[in-house]
Amino acid sequence: MTEKEWVLSDAHTHVGTEAERREREEKGIVSLVCASAPEEARILFSHDFKYLIPTCGVHPWYAHKWTLEQMKGWMEKCPVIGEVGMDSVWCSVPLSLQEDVFCRQLYMACGWNKPVILHTKGQEKQIARMIKEYPNRYLVHWYSCEEYLEDYVSLGCYFSIGPDVMWNRAVRKVVEKVPRDRLLTETDGMEAVKWAYEEGKRVWDRQENSVSAALRETVRETSKILGMDPGDGSRMFKENLVSGFLKGILWRTGDGKNFRK
Repeated sequence: MTEKEWVLSDAHTHVGTEAERREREEKGIVSLVCASAPEEARILFSHDFKYLIPTCGVHPWYAHKWTLEQMKGWMEKCPVIGEVGMDSVWCSVPLSLQEDVFCRQLYMACGWNKPVILHTKGQEKQIARMIKEYPNRYLVHWYSCEEYLEDYVSLGCYFSIGPDVMWNRAVRKVVEKVPRDRLLTETDGMEAVKWAYEEGKRVWDRQENSVSAALRETVRETSKILGMDPGDGSRMFKENLVSGFLKGILWRTGDGKNFRK
């Protein structure tokens, strides 16, 4: 299998640009696209995307900006809730507010029987304890903490590997320690890819680093750590997403038909 024939998938990204969304559709990249604001949700639901699957929730960074009442209608339409969680590293929103909003969304997701994408930063221990109270299917996106990994593994969580897997020891540990059938790949959007490359002292050229190019880099490195052929790895990551994390999930494809795995 040539590199261009690899089967790419993106377990967590953001709305991004129209060009990014077009590339995902044209290249058949199944992508879970997160809307963290009402306007982003409107964009996702204004088109009949075939490969872009909308997810929605109040991101901890915006727990002071958007209320659950403002986002709930969009969350009800989405097959997946998230990203939601808590963050004491990259934002200054009071943790008491973050926790209240997070718990309410976990409760709603359980009631709707919808899986959840988690944002964990500086609150890994707390979140692992909290989600035990809300049994569900969870995807921990871009886990980069040196501790508490085993807590999430024991709860059956899925993990999406971010674009810093080339240099981030904690992310590489996730690849090494998590069962293979629970590993996925993600970009977290092209701005996150840009950040990861620059942090790793890699050359960033937006003309060359398309969505598919970024995903291939992550597939290549993650497969290398696993001792797998990257073509086989790409198929496994997509299968883990579509038939694992998204198993039983219904969404509407671009041809107007419902699709369930």
